[in-house]
Amino acid sequence: MTQRQIEVPRKQIIVPTGERMGYLAAREAVRDNGGLPSNVLHDDTLVYSDAWKALRRIGYYAAWAREVLVYPSTYGKFRKGKDAVDAFRDRSGREWIFPASSIPQEALERAKVGLFVDPQHIEVGDKRVVVESEPQLVVVLSLFRQNQGQRGKVDERTRVPLEVPHDAAYYGLPEDQVRWLWRTGGVGVRPLAREGLPNRQVVGAAWGQDSRLGVASVQLAGIKRSD
Repeated sequence: MTQRQIEVPRKQIIVPTGERMGYLAAREAVRDNGGLPSNVLHDDTLVYSDAWKALRRIGYYAAWAREVLVYPSTYGKFRKGKDAVDAFRDRSGREWIFPASSIPQEALERAKVGLFVDPQHIEVGDKRVVVESEPQLVVVLSLFRQNQGQRGKVDERTRVPLEVPHDAAYYGLPEDQVRWLWRTGGVGVRPLAREGLPNRQVVGAAWGQDSRLGVASVQLAGIKRSD
């Protein structure tokens, strides 16, 4: 009797390239090889598995995720018809912009809102970098943290920490539900990055866009077994 091959469900894994680059160069380097790892994949690796130990040994972290976090200045709001422009230029003197046309209506004129963006396209020019997405594909984060280094409860869809009441933030959350957010005080159009030890639960949205961080592609791991 011929044995039947059964495909075991495969999962995504992070495969470092061994290089350190700015976000745009990193994105291009792995564009045809699975792209950069998502923030969710980083989070699964760093918090919910032991896979981070092998990545630590080769010095992969801190490393880029593929998404961009867009946020107003502290206690500010997204305004109708107004682009989000990062408060700082990159080292090439370019502005980083998330256009008003990409900001969802439900994010406008609301306090404590951030945007989690998986860019559909990034237009790179001499004077500006424009991160673009259809607004319906942008995740609106309510109760977005307003200050650097604040503890919050992980949002399961994006793995970005969100605000919870003070007592719950410090005493009521299981440890694997806690994350910290690094952000600037000004408007941010910042690619996400993740830390290694000792900050495996830190979500970084304050790194300069051309910081030289770890680069990896995404591959599928799995095996076939005989029935």
